[in-house]
Amino acid sequence: MRVHVKAGRTEKVLQVYNQMKRLSCPADTVTYNFLIESHCKDENCGEAVKILDTMVKRGCAPNVHTFNPIFRCILKAGMNAAHRTFVRMKELKCQPNTVTYNVLMRMFVDSKSTDMVLKLKKEMDEKEIEPNENTYRVLISMFCAMGHWNNAYKFFREMIEEKHLKPGLSVYQMVLQELRKAGQIKKHEELVEKMVDRGFVTRPL
Repeated sequence: MRVHVKAGRTEKVLQVYNQMKRLSCPADTVTYNFLIESHCKDENCGEAVKILDTMVKRGCAPNVHTFNPIFRCILKAGMNAAHRTFVRMKELKCQPNTVTYNVLMRMFVDSKSTDMVLKLKKEMDEKEIEPNENTYRVLISMFCAMGHWNNAYKFFREMIEEKHLKPGLSVYQMVLQELRKAGQIKKHEELVEKMVDRGFVTRPL
């Protein structure tokens, strides 16, 4: 099934699943996850949710890999659908991971819900779920778009100093641009030094 899912061959995935049923081979969480991922790749979120319902009814416990494709798939469906799915995920005692939070944070950024983005980041910190480069790109891009150089600068420093993550060049340049626009030349120079010292960039000529 894995090969067919990666190749985007949903019909083949379903054929394997139906053959399993004919052979009385019980489906497990991995099987259902393949089905869900396959439907989500086809942007068929309705079928993916039906598979989720089926696995729960049959006593098969979903995990974070069950839900993450669904979250990606419902990006266009709006925040209500995402919120309902997130609530259900928690009700099923399925712990979200970094990918889950990143997808949700991007959705809230798109809907201009800054408070919810920060609430999710706080929840990650409280649950000790480690952010990654994508987490900080969402946060920093959001604050740069708002012209909030201080928050963008704060999260950038947290990223490189506390989490020891290497930022993408576009994010780095974005923060530098905001600092220049805000007249924060000293912080601009300090940030360049921090990046050079860590070997992330070369010193500008």
